[in-house]
Amino acid sequence: MTRGIRKYNYALVSADYRLAPQVGVQDIFEDVQDCIAFIRTELAKHTGPDVLDTQRLAVSGSSAGGYLSLLAGLYINPKPKVILCIYPVTDPLGNFFTTSQLHNLGTARTDSASITEFLDPQSDAITNTAPGDESNRNKMYNYMLEKANLGALLRIGSGDRFRIAKSIFQYGLPPTYIVHPDGDQDVGIDQSDEVVGVMVGLNMEVGYKRVHGLSHFFDLDEHVQLEDMYRFLLKHL
Repeated sequence: MTRGIRKYNYALVSADYRLAPQVGVQDIFEDVQDCIAFIRTELAKHTGPDVLDTQRLAVSGSSAGGYLSLLAGLYINPKPKVILCIYPVTDPLGNFFTTSQLHNLGTARTDSASITEFLDPQSDAITNTAPGDESNRNKMYNYMLEKANLGALLRIGSGDRFRIAKSIFQYGLPPTYIVHPDGDQDVGIDQSDEVVGVMVGLNMEVGYKRVHGLSHFFDLDEHVQLEDMYRFLLKHL
């Protein structure tokens, strides 16, 4: 979203949130709620009058951030005007995240000793990777894919509240745009397919770009512009 700031003249707020497994998804979502409440009730006090229209709110994110964006679309009231997601996680209890992805990881194996401090639920909660431990903290995701334990790391029970597609009928989503590459081995494209399918079936407004042959983080290439996403944003914001 940073590339469109000057071109489309919107304000970008980048929110920190506490990381699992020291906290669960409920705690993480509370951080999202706090951020949106701050934007809607406090942010204008810091920018001055007539600078921002904080009621015209889009929520966007990629991967785990896309998951939190969809949760905001389900459970924040009043709902954001539009949700924009790039290769989002949508169901930590879905097939992709409950099946070991060793076949995608190849020979890679995570030495659990190298991430012991990050697995400890009693460790201090953090919102960012601390300087000097990037390589080990970043091993957590591959470890999760190996062990197929995302739901446990996020402390998700058997209920459907944190399973996006299963909650849409009851809670609804605002207009939502999703882009997901079909070569993604970090978040299976079935995660997005399911949500889009439910939204289409319920006649909700959804845009979907299913990119062929690319992988996770494809959008970091400076040549990727995602113009369709920005058009969807402007239409609804």
